[in-house]
Amino acid sequence: MPHVDATELTYTQVRSLDLTRTICFQPMSALEVHGPHLPLGMDCFMARWMAEETGRRFAAARPDWTVIQLPALPLGTDELPLAGSMNADQRTVYRALRAHGRSLARAGYRYIVVTNGHGGPRHAAALEYACRRISKRHGVQMFTPSILALHRIITGQCFDVVESILGRPLTDAERRGALAGEHAGTWETSFMLAERRALVDPGYASLPLDGPPAFAPLMAVADRLGRTQRDTAHDPSASPSTISSLAHGVGWLLNAHYGYGGPTVTYQGDPSCASAALGHAFREVMVRECLTTVDAVVNGRLQATDVRSIASDPPIIQPYFWRAVGIATAAVVAALLAL
Repeated sequence: MPHVDATELTYTQVRSLDLTRTICFQPMSALEVHGPHLPLGMDCFMARWMAEETGRRFAAARPDWTVIQLPALPLGTDELPLAGSMNADQRTVYRALRAHGRSLARAGYRYIVVTNGHGGPRHAAALEYACRRISKRHGVQMFTPSILALHRIITGQCFDVVESILGRPLTDAERRGALAGEHAGTWETSFMLAERRALVDPGYASLPLDGPPAFAPLMAVADRLGRTQRDTAHDPSASPSTISSLAHGVGWLLNAHYGYGGPTVTYQGDPSCASAALGHAFREVMVRECLTTVDAVVNGRLQATDVRSIASDPPIIQPYFWRAVGIATAAVVAALLAL
């Protein structure tokens, strides 16, 4: 059984698995509005494709292993709060994946790969935190390589690989579009053109560059930090880039709920630069990045608990951060009252 659908396995087949050479792929993303041109399931399509294609290539390279594809979990947080988006709070996402991972670990699975197509910071933080907790508590290798891979792509770190796959240099417009932010922008629109073109509204080609308004008070803080701090590597939660991202996130929420900053914003980036060719290159780079991480973990060169993206750094976006702050504050107040 080199590559199988978990829903088709019988109890007898599960019992016959060599669990030291079995790896599970678990997609997890929710429905979310992706501009006027992409389907709500954009992130689900991406998470499922990453799981299936990475699993297929892993199975081809290791015929003595069994690859199990699990059904996608349609759950996410930090979804754009517009009609059609399905949003849960962060702790629900964390607890759901932790419970799911615990069940897989108790069933004997030792390698569990969670794929994700949604870039919401608290969503990614919840997934990575849940994977680390399960790995530590149950002695398994559960990890998610997705945000680590996607961040390298959308920040331009893989342009040389993309150009190699395309067989040509990226145009100036493609480079600008690829770096203009990403939520139904150049990369995701390209992905869907390569995946299922019929689901992409042809009007994407005339959509202008767009993005969420920044919440002015937080941007002022980010600008001030940018002028006064040169090295914030040791305190990522207070870095200008983190606060700037938070400013745009808050601005987007206020825009969706109250019209802050102007008309409703449904995407970030430049969809007009997208193409199926870019989509195929994007997919190829994405699966290579994921497979590199999976290989490193399976070969013992990397521990699952060390698979971390920028979503694992800022304390403020981690599950239970504010509860911990509340408990600490209550403890301090209680201590002061006892004096």
